[in-house]
Amino acid sequence: MEPIPLMTPYKMGKFDLSHRVVLAPLTRQRSYGNVPQPHAILYYSQRATKGGFLIAEATGVSDTAQGYTHTPGIWTKEQVEAWKPIVGAVHKKGGIFFCQIWHAGRVSNYDYQPNGQAPISSTDKQIPPQTLPDGSVSEHSPPRMLRTDEIPDIVNDFRLAARNAIEAGFDGVEIHGAYGYLIEQFLKDSSNNRTDKYGGSLENRCRFALEIVEAISNEIGPDRVGIRLSPFTDYMECFDSDPETLGMYMVQSLNKFNILYCDMIEPRMAIVEGRYQIPHRLSSMRKAFNGTFLAAGGYDREEGNKVVAEGYTDLVVYGRLFLANPDLPRRFELNAPLNKYNRSTFYTSDPVEGYTDYPFLEEVVLAPLTRQRSYGNVPQPHAILYYSQRATKGGLLITEATGVSDTAQGYTDTPGIWTKEHVEAWKPIVDAVHKKGGIFFCQIWHVGRVSNYDYQPNGQAPISSTDKQIPPQKQHDGTVSVYSQPRMLTTDEIPDIVNDFRLAARNAIEAGFDGVEIHGAHGYLIEQFMKDSSNSRTDKYGGSLENRCRFALEIVEAISNEIGPDRVGIRLSPFTDYMECFDSDPETLGMYMVQSLNKFNILYCHMIEPRMAIVEGRYQIPHRLSPMRKAFNGTFLAAGGYNKEEGNKVVAEGYTDLVVYGRLFLANPDLPRRFELNAPLNKYNRLTFYTSDPVEGYTDYPFLEEST
Repeated sequence: MEPIPLMTPYKMGKFDLSHRVVLAPLTRQRSYGNVPQPHAILYYSQRATKGGFLIAEATGVSDTAQGYTHTPGIWTKEQVEAWKPIVGAVHKKGGIFFCQIWHAGRVSNYDYQPNGQAPISSTDKQIPPQTLPDGSVSEHSPPRMLRTDEIPDIVNDFRLAARNAIEAGFDGVEIHGAYGYLIEQFLKDSSNNRTDKYGGSLENRCRFALEIVEAISNEIGPDRVGIRLSPFTDYMECFDSDPETLGMYMVQSLNKFNILYCDMIEPRMAIVEGRYQIPHRLSSMRKAFNGTFLAAGGYDREEGNKVVAEGYTDLVVYGRLFLANPDLPRRFELNAPLNKYNRSTFYTSDPVEGYTDYPFLEEVVLAPLTRQRSYGNVPQPHAILYYSQRATKGGLLITEATGVSDTAQGYTDTPGIWTKEHVEAWKPIVDAVHKKGGIFFCQIWHVGRVSNYDYQPNGQAPISSTDKQIPPQKQHDGTVSVYSQPRMLTTDEIPDIVNDFRLAARNAIEAGFDGVEIHGAHGYLIEQFMKDSSNSRTDKYGGSLENRCRFALEIVEAISNEIGPDRVGIRLSPFTDYMECFDSDPETLGMYMVQSLNKFNILYCHMIEPRMAIVEGRYQIPHRLSPMRKAFNGTFLAAGGYNKEEGNKVVAEGYTDLVVYGRLFLANPDLPRRFELNAPLNKYNRLTFYTSDPVEGYTDYPFLEEST
């Protein structure tokens, strides 16, 4: 399966983007008194991802630039200081953040101008009253045509605003030359009736815009400069008689300055064969422009993937969809359902509603919990209820560990996915989760030496990386588990085990799963190869770190080639010592693995924290996953003893993308809702974790409504 085009990395100048989904500059009107507010910290950081590109809302370059209530500025020291924590929050998440700088020109009225003066423009033509989507009418005051000798002052306002943006910490600026505002008022012949060197010919009409580009490029460097253009649009009575020629002239002229990117708006969508379609008239401009090209205007996931795949654009800019879905890149990655936007809250001043209250896909993930209720290794109908109870719209669930072959078993009644019967048995379970809108991954495993003769075909020895036997292990209930002497796999047998994983992944997709998680943790077969305590081999699968990780990475590669890397995750536990499986240098092992996984562009890495330690009299999570999280390019999942408070903290700080819950989710099938309401939690019953009862300790934990 080919990678999702929108999710592929891209190098934009000196910036390494992890995906091609860009947050559009969206006017939000929540910067009271033209000063950015603390609530914008949450708004932008919600939409920031490691290597994601965000463009701030249109930000005024001077006190004459305003045309709407509560839009931010960047011309005063107070505004610069107010932007700093917002930019800092985006950078903390690993995002790249540009400030869009603008001047509204004649799209204003006396109330927004200093001393109630007339708005300035390229022209003295007044914009007729405009009917807004909510039915109200917007009135604009008659503008004053700028004198020729005043224009350099406006150019200088843009230059100083760009300098201020860099001082505020932004990575660069986007010059707003679109949508009928001041720069476009000069560019287009419908709104430029000048007779000086800034009017008349195409070259003259474009002079103002290009002087701004030159001034800003000289001030902060062209590698930090982008521009937004909309030659085909007619917003605010601003249109051109020859938009193709205007667009081509501008991009060819921009090439002289070597700016970073051009962000261009598509013509308005047209109805073709009964549905709205994007006209796609930007090709000539895209081909002519030397820098990075951004396309915007009505794109959805399907259309965005198409234009990136075809080379029509480098990046796709999303506005309303990104507003309503703060985790839009992840939703696109998983092909998850989208929230609908609420148009009535686009331009209100509320600091929460329609701003930071759009829901994420669940950040609460169901852990893969061994339940031992799949009689004869066949998933049972009672699993339909168990998993659907815990499914929510957009929530991610990971199944219990599921065997890849008849040699993979080490416990009673754990499920498999190596036979047709297994695949068919999984289908209604997967369907039930999908019916609730959930995303469902199958964890595939091989226990290796964590087994005994009773679980192996023909009573043979369990297979492993080693022939070292696990000593008897005392269980929580006081019983002792005994493991048989394993047989070390021969070098020429290992490709067969890799193939078992590949076939199991294929079967999982056939069963309807959205993807697979490779179980490379907790002392099972893959980890037996990775860790130096349990790998005594002298062939290419033993000895050095690279050799010990070879088996795991061959499995990742085989499965990625079979079902696509965008459907593949892996669970790792470099710090743990389950089943006498530990490593002398877990940090180096973890880093090597995540860096190697980046080569395959897999979807996620699910990593287990070290065991909790007692600090100041209570158990605390050590939090040693930061280097791995920072090094991994995909989605990062953290697991290991989290509660609601700790989970919220690590997500907010960018320590992880998602938090995986096991026992709490087992005992609280509506755990995401309980977290949302800060409701009390059911206690889990450890005695029923591994019994075979199809109800008790499985589907009988009460929901919130039932327990109140």
